[in-house]
Amino acid sequence: MSQPFKKYICKTCGLIYDEELGDPDSGLAPGTRFEDIPDDWYCPLCLVSKSDFVLIDESKSAAPSCEGTKRKASTKADVLIVGSGYAGWQAAEAIRAVSDEAVITLLTADDGTVYPKPALSMALGQNRTPDDIPEATANQKAAELNIGVKTKTKVMSINTARKKVMTTTGSFAYDKLIIATGAKALMPRIEGDAVHEVMTINDLQAYKKFYGKLQGKQEVTLIGGGLIATELAEDLASYGVKVRLIVRGAHLMSQIMPEAIARRLEEKLMSRGIDIVFNSELKSIDYGDEGKYVLKTDQGEVLQTELVLAAIGLSPNTELAKKAGLKTNLGICIDEHCVTSDENIYAIGDCAEIDGVIQAYLEPIRRQVKALASHIFGADEQVFKVLPTLIKTKTPSLSIMLSPPLHATHGLWETTLNVGDNQQLFYKEEQNVIGFALSGELVASANKLYNELYSA
Repeated sequence: MSQPFKKYICKTCGLIYDEELGDPDSGLAPGTRFEDIPDDWYCPLCLVSKSDFVLIDESKSAAPSCEGTKRKASTKADVLIVGSGYAGWQAAEAIRAVSDEAVITLLTADDGTVYPKPALSMALGQNRTPDDIPEATANQKAAELNIGVKTKTKVMSINTARKKVMTTTGSFAYDKLIIATGAKALMPRIEGDAVHEVMTINDLQAYKKFYGKLQGKQEVTLIGGGLIATELAEDLASYGVKVRLIVRGAHLMSQIMPEAIARRLEEKLMSRGIDIVFNSELKSIDYGDEGKYVLKTDQGEVLQTELVLAAIGLSPNTELAKKAGLKTNLGICIDEHCVTSDENIYAIGDCAEIDGVIQAYLEPIRRQVKALASHIFGADEQVFKVLPTLIKTKTPSLSIMLSPPLHATHGLWETTLNVGDNQQLFYKEEQNVIGFALSGELVASANKLYNELYSA
């Protein structure tokens, strides 16, 4: 009698590997047991290794049932980290990996819960509630890394001369400071008496609030047509909710995806009942009858819905850095070691900019923290290099892998293969390939193609 199939979850992004389904996009046939997966296989979503997956049952019980001794935050740290998102915790791990002795303190304005943020746009389809998403409390993670943590503590200012930060719970001194404050969700500029009812999702707390509001609702309108809005739309549809997307552009993910693949995806989404309103911008939201909202667009459309969720992008949190006099542009300007304009302050993640680029994805963060850790402690010198990002969309209707160009250019997408769902396009500037997009079965070749283009 064969053993029942198991499910494994990526600790980094929350992707689930189901042995029964396999991962055909990566060449793993349905029924492939986890132990039979080659060791060089990687998570197709965030590109971490096989070793970063754990059994789902184990992941739910991995965190201790009790908090244990509370981790005290030292007010004089060798390394002080501001922010408890993926970047903040990754920085703590990277520093601890190169120094057993360093005094590390992490400050966070929220409760510091450790969770995979990408899971927020696919949890519904996985039948996971907000309570299923957390991996550990701040105290549990701090104990694991032997660091101090201070939650519910907002940093108000940085005194660069005295090397201190002032917070709502007191001051903390540092030798080296890491800013990992991330980015905030943008809100659309709209009018109406129900503007305050428009929701955004950029963290677990916001997702819990949205999930609570979602219960009992039948209709949700999403504002936005980018990566996150599209992923949320399909996830909501899998939950049995009628979904509408209001998209300002002419096709989905217009900033990173070629129109040819976007059109194919749009067909798939609409066949699932998702209504997509293109070339339209929401202008107002007002209370209507029977618990609904009335939406009006700049094209004269009048729509009704039970819930409105905005996903139009992120804005780096640079206010703290600006007050401290650090150089900023789109984000906090850093060099190849992730050092800001102050030699004792580093910045990483969604709030950091290098060479005019902000890379708001997990893989660049993993390289950033290695660079700063080696720079702080003089280990084997590593530097952070801006590279095109490899993106797998969380759209079950159509497998897509993208590596869009780093900068907006006057290049063009060129189709090199188009057979049904299987499309391959290269983004060319003059005759140079600086990006690509794959769909269908062709996504299996994404990693090989990426390495061929950029490994040199």
